[in-house]
Amino acid sequence: MSTNNQPARINDSAYYPSKEALSQFISKFQSPVTRRAIRPGFIARTDGFDVDETVDMLEKHPGQEALLSRLLSVSDLSEKTYKRFAENPNSLYNWLPAVIKAIRKSGSSLKIPNTKTLRLPIELAQFIRLEYADTSDHDKELFNKFIFDQFKLEDDKTYFIKTGNFSSKFQFANAKCSEPREMGEYFQVINNFAMAVGAAHSVDLVVREYIEDVESNPTIYNGMPLRTEFRVFVDFDKGNIIGTVPYWHPIVMKRALKHGLTDSIQQDYQTYLQHEDKLMQEYNEYLNQVQKEIRNILSHIELAGQYSIDVMKNGTDLYVIDLALMSESALTELL
Repeated sequence: MSTNNQPARINDSAYYPSKEALSQFISKFQSPVTRRAIRPGFIARTDGFDVDETVDMLEKHPGQEALLSRLLSVSDLSEKTYKRFAENPNSLYNWLPAVIKAIRKSGSSLKIPNTKTLRLPIELAQFIRLEYADTSDHDKELFNKFIFDQFKLEDDKTYFIKTGNFSSKFQFANAKCSEPREMGEYFQVINNFAMAVGAAHSVDLVVREYIEDVESNPTIYNGMPLRTEFRVFVDFDKGNIIGTVPYWHPIVMKRALKHGLTDSIQQDYQTYLQHEDKLMQEYNEYLNQVQKEIRNILSHIELAGQYSIDVMKNGTDLYVIDLALMSESALTELL
């Protein structure tokens, strides 16, 4: 675990297998859907669209951002789409090194969970876009082993996992992985869900240490500890804080949960109501400290534009857990 003034390490190099190694790996795939969609050096179109042409058309028409996001999420990868996802500023792979460097330079007490990242080659990035149910047990096991080996995972250890820009925290049983030798399947399920909600815009995978809850908070969303979190909106160009809001804001949470149709969502709603006072009390208690720590790193961070920064409280520790472009972040309406 990272300690004060000693942020977590992140691996500096992406995984790019040689063409020969990749060819050997892919040749072992057996299920028809996999062999049809992925061959060495070739991605077959399974959706029938020329995604690059359609993307170019949508980008020329303002107001089509939601449709464009959905299209990119569900389409097979092309080289152009792969490059677009690799350059996604919301991907943890792209922003985390700058945040770690800024924390070190500033001497901030902010922490970051120990983190490993992996940028998949296009063929394997395409594999996690295939429907989980359509891929064979053999191919899943092959990908499981690849993930276990590449991330150098340990048996009997719990991890928090996500794609570069999507954590699936609202289905927390998928984000918290206590079965490292099946992690490849977890990633496929997470990315399949990201595709369904228009958020599959990454070719990066992330494995972090799981931060155990030291406060015995209740859980919602299938096992997620309901910890106090802050969303800080910042302008890196001007070096200032635009505003801060509670991540679990009462208005948003009650609106999202109150009319949930399932028993589990209704239980989450009751859990939130019982925990709301503690969340808001801790938010107000730690707000000045969070803003002070964020200000400390602003002059040292090598990022441009307006972003949201998510900070999670665990005991007295404050963890930076996510960044995203402000223009693509929720909760801006609360500023």
